[in-house]
Amino acid sequence: MNHLDPLWLQSFVAIAETGSITRAARQVHRTPSAISMQLRQLESSLGAELVQRTTRSLQLLPAGERLLPYARSLLDLQAQARRALQAPHRDEAPWRLGFSEYFVPHRLRALLDLLKEQVQGARLEILWAPSAQLQDLWQSGQADLVVLTANTPIDGGRLIRREPISWVAAKGWASQGPAPLVLLGPECPIRQRALEALDRGRRDYELRLSCSGSQAAVSAIRSGWGVGCLNASAVPPDLQVLKQGWPSVGHIDFWGAASARADGLLRELQSWSR
Repeated sequence: MNHLDPLWLQSFVAIAETGSITRAARQVHRTPSAISMQLRQLESSLGAELVQRTTRSLQLLPAGERLLPYARSLLDLQAQARRALQAPHRDEAPWRLGFSEYFVPHRLRALLDLLKEQVQGARLEILWAPSAQLQDLWQSGQADLVVLTANTPIDGGRLIRREPISWVAAKGWASQGPAPLVLLGPECPIRQRALEALDRGRRDYELRLSCSGSQAAVSAIRSGWGVGCLNASAVPPDLQVLKQGWPSVGHIDFWGAASARADGLLRELQSWSR
């Protein structure tokens, strides 16, 4: 058996995560032809076919399923070794990380501990912000890593987490007439899905509060201002989930994207958040 080139493994993992040569190429910033060639080289080196190619998508064969956790581990070890040998200097540019306010807020302390452990003392600038703002930072090259909500895949991103969305209100809340809504601003993906669900269900509503941040929205919902929409990990225990008479909103996807130096950290976050 020949050696396993990390580039081959990176392309293979991207194919497994996206199910497409084209999407895998965008994720690792290579051409589709390079991804296809590196997959063939990996299969030749291992003497096994890893991926089943169909007209619509790519699916892992049993050998590919067995290889996938090892490939991820090898890539993570490589990233850890690189970080261990790159002692941070105070004049180095800080790592700029951005997270959606909806990203597992109940595990915030554990998230901060993970970030501190993974960057080995490097300087950090961490921003919790609406996803639209994080999209702008990523597209303008002002962030090393972002985790945000979006209704469609982001450029160069990978799916990190998927959560159901629920209607929530203060315990004991009841209302007649049009539903009073407490939501984030127009660019919020959860708000967009919530309004689409109400329109499909032909339920009357009025937008009572449009908030700039999730904590303001949760505070207003607690105070009885109306009904909000939150992903599962963002629902605090003192709010009730509304089901009967409320249309399904579906789920929300958390997408992550990272620069080359932060790619290993993004993989750690992906594993941690499952």
